[in-house]
Amino acid sequence: MKKILFLLLISSFAFNTNAQNLSVPHYGIKVGLNHSSFNYTQYNYLFLGLVKPDDGLGLPTTTYNNGVKAGAFIDLKLSKRWYISPTVSYSQFGVISEKKRTWNEDTIRTTGNEVKTYTMDYVTLDANFEYRVTDRFSLLVGPSGGYLISNNVVKVVTEEDAVRTADAFNGEIEGVNTMDAGLNLGLSFFITEHLDVDLNLYLGLLGFENIDEGYQKSLQAGSLSFGYTFN
Repeated sequence: MKKILFLLLISSFAFNTNAQNLSVPHYGIKVGLNHSSFNYTQYNYLFLGLVKPDDGLGLPTTTYNNGVKAGAFIDLKLSKRWYISPTVSYSQFGVISEKKRTWNEDTIRTTGNEVKTYTMDYVTLDANFEYRVTDRFSLLVGPSGGYLISNNVVKVVTEEDAVRTADAFNGEIEGVNTMDAGLNLGLSFFITEHLDVDLNLYLGLLGFENIDEGYQKSLQAGSLSFGYTFN
């Protein structure tokens, strides 16, 4: 899966290079916010039901976190309606995940919660294809790849409302994948000839971690950004 997605990225840029005779490239910047969370694939059947939930493991509760997204793009016209806009960005993602915990000690069962606060920074490369429905409105689709440049998780575990300090953790995410890849879907509205606003949905298709703790998860995020084209 990872090789296929990155081949799509390379092919997109090769197509960009071969099509440069169709129009003069336009350059610009984009600034916005990511609204990110985890996608637990075994609970929503993203992969056609091939990944099943483990017995006794309920779906964790997740809270979306906001992060900054900023970068630069090249806008190239391929045909009357089709454009390609490769974009390189610095992207912040964050998730708060909470799940129930149970402990059995000396025939006594107690319950509690485990809360993990994740923060991740990526350099992302988006090969977005645009279909200009009108002069003001576009539909976006394309592959996306990301390289993890920093990460952290803070874990807090409580048992019967008492904090279990021995289980606390604050550091790099165990087994985290340094590469991420997925699919972008979105739309763009041109406020003026140079200013546009984008609404985008990112669906990660690679596993977020290399460890097996019973949960299969990938990144997902919605983003709202403003773009400015210089020429």
